[in-house]
Amino acid sequence: MLFFRLTLIIALAWPLAARPASPIAAPEGWRTETFPFPLAFAPSIPYEGTEHVRFSPAWSKWDQADGFTYVYMWDIKRTPMEAARLERALQVYFDGLLENVARGREIKEDPVATAVTLHPLAAPSGWADAYAGSVFTWNPFNKGEDLRLYAEIAQRPCPEGRMQIFFAMSKAKRTETEPWTQLRRIRAATAC
Repeated sequence: MLFFRLTLIIALAWPLAARPASPIAAPEGWRTETFPFPLAFAPSIPYEGTEHVRFSPAWSKWDQADGFTYVYMWDIKRTPMEAARLERALQVYFDGLLENVARGREIKEDPVATAVTLHPLAAPSGWADAYAGSVFTWNPFNKGEDLRLYAEIAQRPCPEGRMQIFFAMSKAKRTETEPWTQLRRIRAATAC
């Protein structure tokens, strides 16, 4: 009987032990999710790799200025992307994600098509290229209201033919100290 219990404990614990830690250096209390490519909600984004997501504790506080604050990173086998390709990938990403959420929550609203505008940004230390801009979309997590997210995106090549694309998002304008100071610290502490 003891052997059976030990085997059961090891079998149940194995998936937890085998899971890699998130490479995103977010503080304690930030929720973690990981998804393989192709993404179930956006299968037409043609990359091979993994998406790592970290949600701030304020993420679901929709009425606050720092609501919807989170970071995600695509760790993929791919070459760098210019602004136009990133804009298109973000449109497909948000349209697929938010439609999926609306379907799951049985929201019957007509979704707002996502629009993305990016412009060049000086690359932060340790990153090869960067963009800043806005994502205009809607929020099916709440009441279906319009949503504007401010974004900073940085990318860099990594060992073994990988590419990291790091996305920092928030309702807070990029000129506001918080949460952007924290988002930039997370990006700076995230290893290749």
